[in-house]
Amino acid sequence: MRDLCLQYTDLADEDIDLLEKMGAQLPFIASLTETDIFIDAPANNGVDAIVLAWARPETHSLYGHSVVGEIAYATREPAVYQAFSTSEMVRNVRGVSQEGVPIAQTVVPLRNSRGRVVGVLIMEKDISEEIRQEARVEFLSEAADQLSNTLMALSMTGSSWEEWLGNGLFVLNNQGAVTYANRNAARMYREYCGGEPLGGELMNRLGCRTMEELIDKMSNPMEFEFGLASFLFQAHPLVAYGDLSGCVLSMQDVSELRRKERELNAQSATIREIHHRVKNNLQNVVALLRMQMHRSQSKVVKTEFNTCINRILSISQVHDVFSHQNWDSIDLKELAEYILQKLVESFSLPRQQIKTSVQGQAVRVDAVQAVPMALVINELVTNSLKHGVKANSYGEISILVEATGGKNHIVVADNGTELAEDWAQEKKNSMGLYIVKLLICDQLKGMFRLERCGGATVASVSFPTHVAGGPE
Repeated sequence: MRDLCLQYTDLADEDIDLLEKMGAQLPFIASLTETDIFIDAPANNGVDAIVLAWARPETHSLYGHSVVGEIAYATREPAVYQAFSTSEMVRNVRGVSQEGVPIAQTVVPLRNSRGRVVGVLIMEKDISEEIRQEARVEFLSEAADQLSNTLMALSMTGSSWEEWLGNGLFVLNNQGAVTYANRNAARMYREYCGGEPLGGELMNRLGCRTMEELIDKMSNPMEFEFGLASFLFQAHPLVAYGDLSGCVLSMQDVSELRRKERELNAQSATIREIHHRVKNNLQNVVALLRMQMHRSQSKVVKTEFNTCINRILSISQVHDVFSHQNWDSIDLKELAEYILQKLVESFSLPRQQIKTSVQGQAVRVDAVQAVPMALVINELVTNSLKHGVKANSYGEISILVEATGGKNHIVVADNGTELAEDWAQEKKNSMGLYIVKLLICDQLKGMFRLERCGGATVASVSFPTHVAGGPE
């Protein structure tokens, strides 16, 4: 210490003795306060100071090597300069250590017997974390203001930003670095990206080079995969004083949703395959019935076989539709059009001209309702072809499909001229009409009505949109 004083200061011998005695006490003071303790003396340039002694605490020191003999510049350690200038104690003044660490200094003047300040005792505390916290709070305060303005703008445009509330939220600065992450965001980042989110290069992970590109790319939700996990990202800009200062990035974990979608797709494929196999089996049954029908010479037997075949084909068509689509419902109007066309082709004679029409709206029914309705439409159209227009060279059959008041309605009408007594007897004894009543009233919990109206035969069917006890 004496050599340093003689080289860099103008202190007298008695002043140096005082500082040497105080220097011997530094290790005890450092252990007591758990801080780095220094003695500085004024340099002979009248501005800066020279570090004469240093004691490090037993726990953690701010310095990796000794700084004794180094110059303490007034610009970096203003508290030391202030203490020499005012001869008063200075508390918690911020500065920068010789190693560039942010510090808070408390400086106590050391006086000789004449009251002159000949040195200072310095206690230094690392405030790096405090500086970081203050910077973070300042940024978050600005981000909160910007986010508030952003959310206000979103609410004015009707955007559903409240859907973000359960998501992970990142705040990125204009360089793309993460400056804030809420709890959900931090958890997902650590788990799937690795490391801590703050300062992380999330923007690069999302394949964007600039903030403008990120915001443009993710103005609408965009899906990314990290490993086996899937996430939806959406960005909204943060604008301060007319300039883009960063963005708020929402991160939603949709891994479980995608897993369930894959399971449903697999189940849907299995169900489609089942429908396909059922359709093939029904086609095989039809082929066997046709072979047997052709072996018979009886017209009555052939008629009954043909009726049975048409019923099976109607059911087969339902399974064929379900085997080629992902939906769990079928369009009743399209089904009616198919059955009507096939039956007219099967029943009509060369001299007959039968005009058909299917009108109304698209009404979708599930498999529970589709199979019995295919049979019902088959029986009603068959009834019109066999008993309504059989004697006419020209006939009309129309089908109306509607859905109102929570019920589905189908009306099958023909312009047949069948005698009233024959029609009444058919209505009473027909196997086909018995099947219709059984399916509509018992299985579909609906209503069936058959009547003569204005010279036409009108069959009306209505049933609830969902069968009681059936799948919703």
